[in-house]
Amino acid sequence: MESVSVGGVRIAYERCGAGRPVVLVGGTGMPPVAWELCGLRGALADAGFEVVTYAARGVAPSDAPPAPYTVEALAADLAGLLDALQLTAVTVIGYSLGSFTTELLARTRPDLVRAAVLLAGAGPLTAVLDAFLQTGTELASATGHVPRAFTKLQTLLTSLPPEVLRDDEEQVRTWLELLDAQESVWSSPEGATGQWAASGRWVRDGHRMSALVDIHQPVLVAAFEHDLYFPVRSGKATVEALPRGEFVAISGGAHAGLLTHPKETTEALLGFLART
Repeated sequence: MESVSVGGVRIAYERCGAGRPVVLVGGTGMPPVAWELCGLRGALADAGFEVVTYAARGVAPSDAPPAPYTVEALAADLAGLLDALQLTAVTVIGYSLGSFTTELLARTRPDLVRAAVLLAGAGPLTAVLDAFLQTGTELASATGHVPRAFTKLQTLLTSLPPEVLRDDEEQVRTWLELLDAQESVWSSPEGATGQWAASGRWVRDGHRMSALVDIHQPVLVAAFEHDLYFPVRSGKATVEALPRGEFVAISGGAHAGLLTHPKETTEALLGFLART
């Protein structure tokens, strides 16, 4: 991967395809290769877009400055990357934590954002997400970090639909193996702690929902049917606050629907891109 320095932080990125630019912004601990594994990067390039993927601060091979991080810092990193690549009027697709980054970038740097997709990351703080964040924060305060066993269990329980967790032992064990391997995605332990802190501060910000009125670009809010963090009702509440928002519910998936339901997700995103 190539890299640029943004405020002293090295951000690694890749480009593929040719055409209107689209940047993909990953979730917590999400390496750029995940966009290939779910097929979205290739589908966008095949549809005639230039696709930019990158590793957010904390994720290898980008730098991991000292924690904690903020969504403001993550958005500034992305803005600096797009400025360095001389890209404007970009369609930005953000997943989970990447959705937070996308939302803030669209509001604060409208010159960079032509349209935005908030995938599995839009809406008010839910009681379930609040409980997970509170538990993680208390564990971090007691031990100095968020225990790996906690994040592994949390991710498993929220990533897969309930019927898979209940009935598909093979798929559950496969996911547990994948989650064991995820530790290698971080540039250092600072990355995991930093991104966790950024998510917690963002979702607890009492002003972010009212600030949606300041986003004037077309925005697609996409929610997965079984997402415990950002359920369908949260997505609909976001669209009601956006001047130019539209909503799509993707059937069958939980929070990791990007990986478990890639065909349905890709179809929804390509449809939005065709309209904008």
